[in-house]
Amino acid sequence: MKALLCMLGAGLAAGFPDLSRESRNRAIPRIELTNVTKVDIKSPISAKHTVRSIFGPFMGVDFPDPSIISANGLWYAFATTSNGKNVPFATSQDVFPEQGSDTFTWTLGTTDALPNKGAWVDSTKGIWAPDIQLNDQGTFVMYYTAWKAGGTHCIGVATSATATGPYTPQSTPLICDDAGGGTIDASGYDDGTNRWILWKVDGSALGGLTTCVNTPTGSIYYPTPIMIQQMQRDAITLVGSPSKILDNVGANNDGIVEAPTLYKISDGNYVLFYSAHCFNDDNYDIEAAFSSTINGAYTDRVIVMNTANPYGIYGPGGLDLDPNGVTAVFHGRLNGNDPTGIRELFSGDIHITRGTVTY
Repeated sequence: MKALLCMLGAGLAAGFPDLSRESRNRAIPRIELTNVTKVDIKSPISAKHTVRSIFGPFMGVDFPDPSIISANGLWYAFATTSNGKNVPFATSQDVFPEQGSDTFTWTLGTTDALPNKGAWVDSTKGIWAPDIQLNDQGTFVMYYTAWKAGGTHCIGVATSATATGPYTPQSTPLICDDAGGGTIDASGYDDGTNRWILWKVDGSALGGLTTCVNTPTGSIYYPTPIMIQQMQRDAITLVGSPSKILDNVGANNDGIVEAPTLYKISDGNYVLFYSAHCFNDDNYDIEAAFSSTINGAYTDRVIVMNTANPYGIYGPGGLDLDPNGVTAVFHGRLNGNDPTGIRELFSGDIHITRGTVTY
């Protein structure tokens, strides 16, 4: 199948900050997203299809902000509140393509992975962007975004002995930032020595020029920094202080970067995948940036996938990677100009190789 190539060049760089001479002269990775497939999740009967082309439109389900994890020979996917569940999940008994399979079989779970949102949560609000980690003690740890009663969005933690839950939430949130607009979109990462957590400070919730939900309420784009902080090996306890590793660049991405996912590539550098623009707009996309250190500034931004793709996916975003950095899942809509349309689950293969940028 035709690959979607993303290589930083003059066209893609338009609107981004100027790169330094040192940055321009060094080789940066090339990212390809191939074998993109709509994952058709049905309940209670599983759906099987090949991964070599887009299938659809199906009578699919809403499965936004997906995350994946493998455990006990199965794959698990989790999503933002939908399908009548605080945190819906789906399971797959098939291996992913890098392990030799040409098919996916997904079954939507019948239970709620997080039936109790937590004592600190406004019970009338939904749960966003769950991310699951397996800590060194064999406990599954869920990071999730919820609306703090009387406040803003915060990041919570819940634990379970099994991947599908039920997860038991902690009594207080893990990370809040009321002054910054709230915290959302937590994502865990294990570099083999240290564990880390990433998140977005939700400055766009403060208003300003961002128009994702409402008309502009100010004359500036508020910061929406992606933050990172070390954690203990329990994946629950924070260590030290957070660092800012990326921020929006104003009008060129509608004042928004969010949904971070981190991966260490073979040359020892790090790639940060994230989404930019408004989630309910066709301009929403998947981007990436690079750094030689895990908590250093991420630069050399590239567009991985946007609506101008050959697969008929509108507003792709919320990418997550399998631990091997080969298979990606993300959401997208089947129709353009449909801000309230369901966001279905898609999959594809990620290829990160060395390339050279010249001008």
